[in-house]
Amino acid sequence: MKTLADYEILKKLGAGSFGEVYLARHKIIKQKVALKVLPLELSKNEEFIEKFEKEIGRLTMLDHPSIVNLHNISKADDRYFLVMDAMVDSNDEILSLDRYLRYKGDVLSEVEVEAILRQIASALDYAHMINFDNDFLAHRSLKLSNIFVRTTDSGIKVHISDFGLSRLIGEGKVLFQTEKQLLKEMLSNEELIKNPKSDSYTTNKFLENYNFLAPEQKFKDLNEKITFKADIYSFGVLAYFLIAREFPQGYFDLPSKIAPEYKLNWDLLICKCLQKDINRRPEKLIEALNSFLSTEQTDISSLEILSWEEVERKVENAMQMSFEFSQDLNNLEKEDKDLKNDPKSVKFTSVEKTDQKPIINPQKVDRPTYEPDPGAIFQKELNVSYYQPKKAEIKNVEPLLTEMVIVPGGSYTRGSDNGSRDEKPKHKVTINSFALDIHSVTNEQFVRFLEFMGGEKNSDNNDIIRLRNSRIKRTAGKLIIESGYAKHPVVGITWYGAQAYAKWVGKRLPTEAEWETASTGGEDSAEYPTGSDIDHTQANFFNSDTTSVMSYPPNGYGLYDVVGNVYEWCEDWYAYNFYDVSMQEPENPTGPQQGVYRVLRGGCWKSLKEDMRCAHRHRNNPGTVNGTYGFRCATDVS
Repeated sequence: MKTLADYEILKKLGAGSFGEVYLARHKIIKQKVALKVLPLELSKNEEFIEKFEKEIGRLTMLDHPSIVNLHNISKADDRYFLVMDAMVDSNDEILSLDRYLRYKGDVLSEVEVEAILRQIASALDYAHMINFDNDFLAHRSLKLSNIFVRTTDSGIKVHISDFGLSRLIGEGKVLFQTEKQLLKEMLSNEELIKNPKSDSYTTNKFLENYNFLAPEQKFKDLNEKITFKADIYSFGVLAYFLIAREFPQGYFDLPSKIAPEYKLNWDLLICKCLQKDINRRPEKLIEALNSFLSTEQTDISSLEILSWEEVERKVENAMQMSFEFSQDLNNLEKEDKDLKNDPKSVKFTSVEKTDQKPIINPQKVDRPTYEPDPGAIFQKELNVSYYQPKKAEIKNVEPLLTEMVIVPGGSYTRGSDNGSRDEKPKHKVTINSFALDIHSVTNEQFVRFLEFMGGEKNSDNNDIIRLRNSRIKRTAGKLIIESGYAKHPVVGITWYGAQAYAKWVGKRLPTEAEWETASTGGEDSAEYPTGSDIDHTQANFFNSDTTSVMSYPPNGYGLYDVVGNVYEWCEDWYAYNFYDVSMQEPENPTGPQQGVYRVLRGGCWKSLKEDMRCAHRHRNNPGTVNGTYGFRCATDVS
């Protein structure tokens, strides 16, 4: 095969359970990609095609630095193929973890093992939060051949491919395709039949892939559901293999015996991941790494690593006391499992009776990366060891979510004919239903985000917050909120910081149209959130400082401090004449395509009464901070 659709085939990279993989180049843009061509028998299976076309589009939306990007799905010559990033080096050789380990030899340093596993754990945790085919997305076929390693100036970069394909194709078909591929390779090479030891790499390929499967995949009960916990088991197998270069079979030696030079507690991590009972495996891998990889040798006796005599006694007792559980108990176990698998939810209320719920997306915020030892490039080979800085601890902090109110969609009035030039003309806009936080983000909420980020910069080196303009201080390396200000709205926030926090909690910033609609409290054309007038008992303005959130009465939608206290960043770029365009395109306006300033709304604690109007507009550079700028989050509903 020399061409496939718009691609010129350069070479065959390999073949596996999901089909043959080719290195190809686009005929027009000349970009190199990898094409994974699904087996012909699958392309002719109508049941598979229906399921494939329904679900495969979601896999193109995966966005994580350690997941291979899936760019496109196409069909040519009655065969489906996937277009992905080409994981090859400058010589067009595949960069699989399998090949990397053979190149490195028998031993990896502990730093390398940890770097590889942390990136894989981050990718799996990210995927396990995504809904896919009425369940959480799981890989279910993690192995050496679909993990790729790049060596860069900043260290090892790991990428995983084939997410979700095992679920789409089916566990049984995957094993069948693997067995079929092994047989094909053996028949095509007479030397393998005459002398099986001549190429142990090829002949052991199937057994390697099989060893990565969890017990519930190998000995599958038709009534048992395969969950993302199978990936946790495969992760444990991979961790053991990276250290021992063999698979954990039977009563295996623990890493502390195989690699005594390793300082971290790999015994506990691996034993936790390799539990046969899925309920005893960790839920989150990053949390497991941070928790279990202590340098202290924790007692693992609770993990039931038993002697042979103890195993025999347990088997004998089980056979003497075997009985069937009642149907009621099975139902209780099922209900308990369903409760554990519920995705993260947020408390909310709705202005009108509706079955809509706020959509809380997976966390999607990049931490900034720092060079731990900039002087490393000047180090020379010496007879003495050189200084290695202490590795910064990466914290996984859970956010404190704010209760939300669902604002119903419809047609609303925007702007004012009596205000400033940028508020004119007054016109109608139509927006979809959305959910909005009932109050601004507070200091106690935002300080957890700063702990998660590990600093005051985002991944693009933009300021998130300027601490000297806020009530959060850093003392002796620790973040401290000034006494009495925990419930006050966070200030000193840039637009970049507001947007990054919103992504961290799975939300977004409100558009300017959404903010103005919500501020009226359901009273169309209201001048203030409180109606035709406002006074100091209804909002914090022309004052000396911020107040705690929810200190003043809510508006008609149940939103607190929608004006006064702090200005609130919106998603939109600002243009003084944008309402002329918005009047002509009234469907869900999102502001100009580009600009210099971002929109701020709502006035603040030192504003005049004029700034409390619902139609009043303000703006500033997205990187600007002062003691009056804060924000609240919004999200779509479904």
